[in-house]
Amino acid sequence: MAMSDEVRANPRYKPKKKKEKKGFAESFIPMKGDKPNEILSKVIVLISIAALVICGIVLAVYFYHIFEAKQNHSELSNKYKIFNNLSQSSSTDGSAADNPVTEIGNDGEIVRNPLVTLPFAEEMLAINPDYVGYVSIPGVLSEAVVQASDNEYYLKKNIYGQTRSCGTVFADYRNVISDYADLQSDNIILYGHNQRDGTMFGQLDYYKWDYKYWLQNPYIYFDNRYEQSTYVIIASFVINTEPEHDNGYVFDYQNYINFDESHSFDTFIKELNERSHFNTGIDVNENDKFITLSTCSYEWEPARHVIIGRKLRAGETPDNLDTTGFAVNPNPKWPAIYYKYNGGTYVEASE
Repeated sequence: MAMSDEVRANPRYKPKKKKEKKGFAESFIPMKGDKPNEILSKVIVLISIAALVICGIVLAVYFYHIFEAKQNHSELSNKYKIFNNLSQSSSTDGSAADNPVTEIGNDGEIVRNPLVTLPFAEEMLAINPDYVGYVSIPGVLSEAVVQASDNEYYLKKNIYGQTRSCGTVFADYRNVISDYADLQSDNIILYGHNQRDGTMFGQLDYYKWDYKYWLQNPYIYFDNRYEQSTYVIIASFVINTEPEHDNGYVFDYQNYINFDESHSFDTFIKELNERSHFNTGIDVNENDKFITLSTCSYEWEPARHVIIGRKLRAGETPDNLDTTGFAVNPNPKWPAIYYKYNGGTYVEASE
């Protein structure tokens, strides 16, 4: 008799019960009769699975929004290129030739002829009635511009009104932009996110990483609803937004929209000349119009990188403007917090 048979013949022998395989539900879902430690383990597993699923969904949405934003940007940018090429072929100076200038009547009163909407603006207004313009620097940025009743709405809304973290480039709500030239603000201020993928204002950093970048990209092109304008960049600087980062002082560049006693042209230019990373040699006066591009900067939190351009005057073009006066500023004024971490000589803030 085999040994195994002898064992089974023993009256005390009790065959071991085979463990039944648990189903999926029994393995992960707490069941009646489970021991406390089994219940705890299952709960932890369920929470972990749920967390992984949620993280996966969040990442999927995030990357989809990035893809979507790039697609939207590419589509609008290509549309604008087509329009811009057509407008340049029909107008030698790039301005809106169909829009008659404001004239002075025989009695000395201003005669305002009707403004004609640019074809591209008509397309954009059909997409979003808040559209007020298009800003571009060839090879650097190309973005539609909107304007709301505050400076918060488009921080997380795209041009189509969808909630997106990238937002849309928007003009300060106080600006007068799409109107007769003599009624427009002295300084048009545009805000945009510093996107890591290079869209929006994500490539403006080059102006502070390489000050000579200006030599290859000195012009900002801005179209409002009725005319196309060109601005030459005259300043680039990083500024604080909190008083404690500069001994209680903040240069509130965003409030220099129309020059007056509290925000004078002289103070504006003085601040620009002291703070700019480079000097362009381009002259300015109080009759000039300006554009300001403002985005986040990461030297400290919160900081802003600001680029300011001066509108080309009558008779000036990118082909005839003298840009040979460019020079790097050897000691631009930074907020005090910059010198705390980077050394150098602090320049007292203007009062």
